[in-house]
Amino acid sequence: MTPPRPLIVVTALLSLVVLVNLWIFARFTVDDAFITWRYGQNLIAHGIWAYNPDGFDLTQAYTNPVFAALSILPAAMGWDMVLSFKLLSLLTLAGIGALLLREAGEKARMAFVLVLGLAIPASIAHAFSGLETWLYGGTLALFFIYAEQRKWTQALLCVLLLVLTRPEAWLLFALYPVMLLTTRPARAIALRHGAALGLMATGYFGFHLWYFGEALPNTYFIKSGDGFNPAQALRILPYVLPALAVQVWGNRRTGLGLLLYFGAVGYSYASSDLLMNYLQRFAFQIALPMALYLGWAVSRAPVGQARRGWLTLWVAVYLAAFGVHTRSLGDHLGIANYYPRLLDSHVALGRALNALSAQGAVASFALGDAGAAAYHADIRALDTIGLTSHLVARDGLTLAVVQAYAPDVVAFFATAEGVRDLPDRHAALWAYVAETGMTEQCELVWARQYTLRLFTRSPLPALSDACAHSAAANGTDELRYALRALRQPPWTYWHE
Repeated sequence: MTPPRPLIVVTALLSLVVLVNLWIFARFTVDDAFITWRYGQNLIAHGIWAYNPDGFDLTQAYTNPVFAALSILPAAMGWDMVLSFKLLSLLTLAGIGALLLREAGEKARMAFVLVLGLAIPASIAHAFSGLETWLYGGTLALFFIYAEQRKWTQALLCVLLLVLTRPEAWLLFALYPVMLLTTRPARAIALRHGAALGLMATGYFGFHLWYFGEALPNTYFIKSGDGFNPAQALRILPYVLPALAVQVWGNRRTGLGLLLYFGAVGYSYASSDLLMNYLQRFAFQIALPMALYLGWAVSRAPVGQARRGWLTLWVAVYLAAFGVHTRSLGDHLGIANYYPRLLDSHVALGRALNALSAQGAVASFALGDAGAAAYHADIRALDTIGLTSHLVARDGLTLAVVQAYAPDVVAFFATAEGVRDLPDRHAALWAYVAETGMTEQCELVWARQYTLRLFTRSPLPALSDACAHSAAANGTDELRYALRALRQPPWTYWHE
């Protein structure tokens, strides 16, 4: 059927919004991405698959083995890591879009859903963050689409990619065989696919258990919460509700699969300590695949043009709800400014530490932001939050753990008013500072509301220079900073 002209016009207008979003938010690279990239860097530079370049406190800090493995290539070829993953982000968006359009019936409706999704600022930020959010969400949507069409080879390939992309996808080790067997496939298909899943699970968990001593990523132990949080559930679980509609009015097998998968994931999120949940990243990891599947289902729905229009509207409302959920201007300004500020603070700190290490002045440091600073410092780093430390995950941030790392520089989370009151993270650090006779040297400024107070045993001019540079570059409010930085195209910041 010929798609309605209004839908094409709206899609074209939304494309202009997407271009604006790209200009503003494609410059965003999150600090956590550098945690994963450090594994490829350390393998090439130091010959070890570890977060710390000397292998101390061996920890599986990454949750995305695919991106960790991909980081090896830029490190080996001497390519800029940030630029490499920005280009991968573009390829991911293009590839997912192409595959979804190929599977769609009325392609204009699928295109509308894709463009509407990207017209939400948070969506572009997640696409270019350096994390796996869009790869996971798009591939998960394709999995349910292929499974519904009984394209089992493609569905299996999606599962194999997904379980290496996000820990949530481990649910598919159980759910996929159930979905497959309910269609009563040929015995040979069931055996081949079961064997493939078994080999993947054995290889994945077996390697990490053998190499790191834990089958699960370290983030599992750090992010485990204190139980179900009703307030957090209300921000996440409503995005699972379309699965009920699919169960009642759509393909029941797919609807049940969506409900089981996203219900379990949503419950897990509502029971976890969701670190780095910028722009509702974890809710987006439900909303994105759900919306993309619904867009495909509407494009293939065997109904008249008018009813399909109403269904398209409901998908649009669903996506718009997420847009409203993440509408904060302050959050958007913070994300637009995030990586430019990081370059003048944490990256500058990492480069200063690297130079001091070359002089033999420092060999280790302690900091809660475990990404860019550690990546550029290329020395032992104690993540005081614990994402990259098996010792912290197991024992907590105790004085003994800090002593084992023996940091020459200790950083405390602070604001312009002073060090924050975080006794669970700071108590052991304060004890170590007192024990070693450290004093405050300077304040590194990411923004007025987020600084780092640096403590050392003796003055280190390189650190003072980094602090002074950060204060001069980042000491303005978000709006003024954005008005200055947004004059530059996003690719200005596509570098380490």
